[in-house]
Amino acid sequence: MKELEYSDVSRDVIENVGEVQSDEEVVVLTDPLMVHVARPLASAARAVGATTSLVVKPRLTGHNVEQPAVVAGALKEADIVIDIGTYDIAHTDARRDASAAGTRFVLMRAVSEDILINQMDTDYDALSDVTRAVAKIQTSAEFARITNDRGTDLTVDLNGRSGFPIDDGFDQGLVVLPAGKSAITPVEGSAQGTVVVDYSIDNIGQLDSPVELTIEDGKVKRIAGGTQADELSTLVESTGDCARNIAEAPSIGTNPDVQLTGNQATDKKKRGTMHIAIGDNITLGGNVECDLHLDMTLTRTTVTFDGFTVLEDGTFREDAVLEYAQTL
Repeated sequence: MKELEYSDVSRDVIENVGEVQSDEEVVVLTDPLMVHVARPLASAARAVGATTSLVVKPRLTGHNVEQPAVVAGALKEADIVIDIGTYDIAHTDARRDASAAGTRFVLMRAVSEDILINQMDTDYDALSDVTRAVAKIQTSAEFARITNDRGTDLTVDLNGRSGFPIDDGFDQGLVVLPAGKSAITPVEGSAQGTVVVDYSIDNIGQLDSPVELTIEDGKVKRIAGGTQADELSTLVESTGDCARNIAEAPSIGTNPDVQLTGNQATDKKKRGTMHIAIGDNITLGGNVECDLHLDMTLTRTTVTFDGFTVLEDGTFREDAVLEYAQTL
């Protein structure tokens, strides 16, 4: 039964999301831990007549670590890449260079069997409308503020920056599944305040206790909390100063049909959540290149753009968002 469910979802990803054609060259990219999930996708691509290669890369050390040269070369030669590995490749030069060469990407970082079978179904037309409305609000805003009752109070300058909607369309050259967020990178050096991350962090998972970030002039100056805060500090210090950059804030989850799992594949897409990221922001139109891009999900925040409230204590104001976006 599970194999049949995999086949149905894989066919949907290939035919409806990826829109793979019979004359295209497809690379299904995975790693040793995810091969069992990748194979049905490769089979579905072959079933439509596409020339399909299943590429099993070494399992790398974390999200957005640069890919081996031979993998980077394969990505540039493909018409479309279906990436379903343990770690994200969205913020790597290998992905960006391939996108610049015309390769389409469907990215499914760390998508488990449960997510693939149970959390991919949503009303994509409605999701796109809401996600693009948030992106429009982000793009029009000069500043944003994030607060919550745990002590979060962060302000950022958004002048000249654009919202980056992640739905099921290739407008940005890539689709991320499950879909459902709109990201934005603030002006470098502008983020000021405190962020208390209460739910999950890339490379660490679901938090046992909150992690507090003190942010000055766009950079993380102090990380406090328990052992997971120490893990984050070690990761940042081992990467270098660029890892302290506030790369996203505030990015908004818009998907009502995914669940909080401790996995950023769904956490940062869950409607009612917001996330920030540290490190690389080149993909989102920023100027900081880094070997790290790390997302952190918060629940029950209030987020405003130029004073307009998109999230209120973790409640997404859908009707107000759609109405306000029409005035911009």
